[in-house]
Amino acid sequence: MTTARAPARQEPGTGPGARPRILLTLVLIAAAMPVRLASSVPGIDSVSVLDILLGAVAITLVVDLAFRPLDVGYPELFALLCVPVAVCGMSMLWTQDRGATFRATVVYAEGIVAYLFVVRELNGASPDRVMTYIRRYSCLLVVPAVLLLLRTPGFGPEETGLPHDSDRYLSYYTRLSHPALGPSNNLATVLAFFVPLLLYWGHVRHDRRFTLAGCVTLAAVVCTLSRGVVLGLLTAAVLAGLGSLLRRRRVGTRAFGKIAAAVAVAVMAVALLYRLVPDTDTVLAGRLSPANALIRSQFAVEAVGKIAERPLLGYGGGAAPDGMWELARVHNTYLQQMVSFGVLLGAFVSLALAGTAVFFFSRWRTSAPARVVGFTLVAQLVVFAVESSFEGTVLRVLFYLSVGLAAMVVRASEERPVALPSRGRN
Repeated sequence: MTTARAPARQEPGTGPGARPRILLTLVLIAAAMPVRLASSVPGIDSVSVLDILLGAVAITLVVDLAFRPLDVGYPELFALLCVPVAVCGMSMLWTQDRGATFRATVVYAEGIVAYLFVVRELNGASPDRVMTYIRRYSCLLVVPAVLLLLRTPGFGPEETGLPHDSDRYLSYYTRLSHPALGPSNNLATVLAFFVPLLLYWGHVRHDRRFTLAGCVTLAAVVCTLSRGVVLGLLTAAVLAGLGSLLRRRRVGTRAFGKIAAAVAVAVMAVALLYRLVPDTDTVLAGRLSPANALIRSQFAVEAVGKIAERPLLGYGGGAAPDGMWELARVHNTYLQQMVSFGVLLGAFVSLALAGTAVFFFSRWRTSAPARVVGFTLVAQLVVFAVESSFEGTVLRVLFYLSVGLAAMVVRASEERPVALPSRGRN
């Protein structure tokens, strides 16, 4: 009598859906280092390598329509993501600056293309495979920032004409920043999207590669000294902890261990930054000062005044109200939408952004990662309330790309429920 042999265990990222995705890899590399190829292109200002790749991707998406219907991932989520681009395009009818509004609409369209491309490329991939792309992408984002901090030739700030004694120039070398994405707040916003997912995946899969990537990404966020992003992550973590406590009526010892490890990583990251960069103490003192918060509150007051002057339709997407360029980014996404589109349409766009988090929370019963993605988007929504991240041209595209990656983790886990390893496995 023969004994049936147990099927061999497949390694994460192998098997069906693990085909090489070369174009996706190229897009993620370009998204991690969107180097500008031209800085004065008529109509759209600058063009980066990411813009060119997304243009090529858009063509392939159109060609695909001749053979199969467009895969939008989750139709409800896609509809929410299309709200800002539709409203921005409509504002061409009343904008004060048609050029700025056209550029803003193009950026939104690029974001939609990035989302659709990620959905198409990762269709059929396993959850581990999708998370592997997220892990690689988050690490790719950190590498140029570290090389910049170490003053490696070829990785200096892309911004030209900055005096070397200016605060903005010095901030590149005293806080973890990115040569192409810009100052530290920009990098922190992009990285913060992946911290919860990576730590969660390393925890449930008992995979040290994801845990290490999550710790590195968290350390990088802390080294940016971005108060708004850290606040967003802390808010999401507290809400997630309270939700878990209400559901389980207790907090496990393993959860305390993970929290202690995260705090230790943050402390060590700041200590290492302080060690490598002597001027960090001066920067830390500035980050503890309320001066920057007061300046931003003044922007908010001025923005409210401008909204009161044109409450119905606003000034147009991307337009500076009456030429006041400091109000083109008021460091509050929700006020910014009202400046651009008026009170009602601005609130509609803000609700659509908030709806992305609600959408993922609504799927937590069918997909365990959906709840994590929901809290990740809560962190982003908090960041949007205190930063101008969503108004950044590249950052807006990367937000849509990140939502696409997260959506495919959720969809893949619904199609192939993740079998958790035994507790004895490392």
